Amino acid sequence: MSLSSTELVVIVDDDPFVLAAASSLVRSFGWEAREFASAAEFLASDVLSQTDCLICDIQMTGMGGIELLDKLEADGMCIPTLFITALASARTRARVGASSALCVIEKPIDASELESWIRRALGHG
Repeated sequence: MSLSSTELVVIVDDDPFVLAAASSLVRSFGWEAREFASAAEFLASDVLSQTDCLICDIQMTGMGGIELLDKLEADGMCIPTLFITALASARTRARVGASSALCVIEKPIDASELESWIRRALGHG
């Protein structure tokens, strides 16, 4: 068991296929992963304070990723966040750039890019 396996990476996406694929990738890199189908589900969970890295879709039904990050920060939580999106328009990139998110990863997710950003988020690279 490696040191990184104790770090929790949470994935929030309303697309079940992306959620399953991203979770599988995170686990294959050696980290623990938890999946949530909505921002509301994550906010209501018992893992908020244990989350070491958040991977979140920008556009979801209900609360989107940027709104989720704003809510977490308003509540005093500072979780390193990576956004994923299928629609990385200039407007979306500008909104993300104004947030504290580390990056925007376009779907389909590139495994090596995702691993690199998670490592940065967790302070491993």
